[in-house]
Amino acid sequence: MKTILFDFGGTLDTDGTHWSELFWETYVHFHIPVTKENLRQAFIYSERKIVNIIKPEFNLKQTLEKQLFYQLEYLQNKFFLPSYFSFIVYELSEYCYRHVITTIIKSKELLENLKPQYSLGIISNYYGNLETVLQELSLKKYFSSVIDSAKLGVRKPNEQIFKTALNDLAADPKETIMIGDSYENDIIPAKAIGCFTVWVQNKGWNAPPDNDSADYKIDSITKLPELLESLN
Repeated sequence: MKTILFDFGGTLDTDGTHWSELFWETYVHFHIPVTKENLRQAFIYSERKIVNIIKPEFNLKQTLEKQLFYQLEYLQNKFFLPSYFSFIVYELSEYCYRHVITTIIKSKELLENLKPQYSLGIISNYYGNLETVLQELSLKKYFSSVIDSAKLGVRKPNEQIFKTALNDLAADPKETIMIGDSYENDIIPAKAIGCFTVWVQNKGWNAPPDNDSADYKIDSITKLPELLESLN
């Protein structure tokens, strides 16, 4: 194996925890009185809204604030939540941001060790500001290819986004490992084009009916070095 492709959101930033789950943990921590299903709906609404709102220069904190603002907007418009909860958007985003920073420490250590041995790329369904966020978190220097779906105009699970990354890196899919938390978006399409796949299975969006496309499953990116050593 010569090349490793990573997902970002839900993988390198939260270690296999889908963002809907991290937001739910945040709402529980702050005793916000909504159901998990309410929040799932709000999460989908927010993701659709911010596509045209996030600017390329937005950092992670600004991105989180926008996500949470529109989640709360949805919950208030649907009468699930009183309007005064909008006043704690900053506190909610701070809580999420601290969680990411803690995870990024592990991710940086992992990437530091992998960089001398592998060509590294990142593929993410993001908002056009992925490079800004990676630079902010001191991660950009590790990647020879950064694919942001909003900039490319193609989203996972479309196989073209993976082929673009492979082309950037002049990589053979048979010598490439794709690592991600989303079975549908990361694992199935990468496997379909011939990549080796590692599913980071922690707290996901939903459980797939099968997981045959995942060559290996790990519950944390910290388990990756041990897996790579066994493969080599």
